[in-house]
Amino acid sequence: LLWWLPKLARKWISQADKIINVSRRQAEIIADQVPELRDKIEIVYNPLPPEVINAEPRKELDDTPTFLYVGGDSYVKGFHIFLKAMKELGRQGIKARFILTNKYSRKSIKILNILNSKYENLRVDVVGRVEYHELIKLHEKAWALIFPSIWEEPLPYAVVEAMTLGTIPIAPKVGGVSELLDDTMLESFMFAPQNSSELIEIIKKLSTFGSNEVLSLSHKLRNIALKKFDTNNISRKIAQIFSSY
Repeated sequence: LLWWLPKLARKWISQADKIINVSRRQAEIIADQVPELRDKIEIVYNPLPPEVINAEPRKELDDTPTFLYVGGDSYVKGFHIFLKAMKELGRQGIKARFILTNKYSRKSIKILNILNSKYENLRVDVVGRVEYHELIKLHEKAWALIFPSIWEEPLPYAVVEAMTLGTIPIAPKVGGVSELLDDTMLESFMFAPQNSSELIEIIKKLSTFGSNEVLSLSHKLRNIALKKFDTNNISRKIAQIFSSY
């Protein structure tokens, strides 16, 4: 019924003087779909919220490798990939703790409870939906964020947030993830999209690290994020775009 809407949207957008995109990947998608807009495209990262910038990146890590997952049981967020990885880690006897936020169906909760009771080496804590300040507190305990999304997100906020809070992102080479992690010391923590075997190997590798080694990576990671999403640079770029008109 709305076959005409994309054409109308394309016409509206073509009237803009500039098209601001939040990542290179988003710019590539638009340029591929609407080539005539290529010369109008500018890339400006979204600024970080004050809660994240001002948060003290405290890490209270214990000896058990702890992983945070925030996607709920959504298929596009890669819950099925994460679940498969946990089962295999349990079977291999890898000691790990997983903290899961967001919404889960009764069926998913049942499966997670079975995992928790079946494998003594795994601890699965489902905390459900949490307030933002509680999520920041959970990052204090987390060695890494597991982000197995199959959706091509131009600039995945959960990954940006994790970087800024000093939590190592374990994420697929899809969408804006590569833009965030390429050419950093965390490049090796990316895996092929939907490849649970690679995800498992990365989790196993990180599990061999000591907490002090994770803390060292955490501090470097936060500095990378603050430099990439520097508020002054973002403000300056926006001002330059508008001052040309």
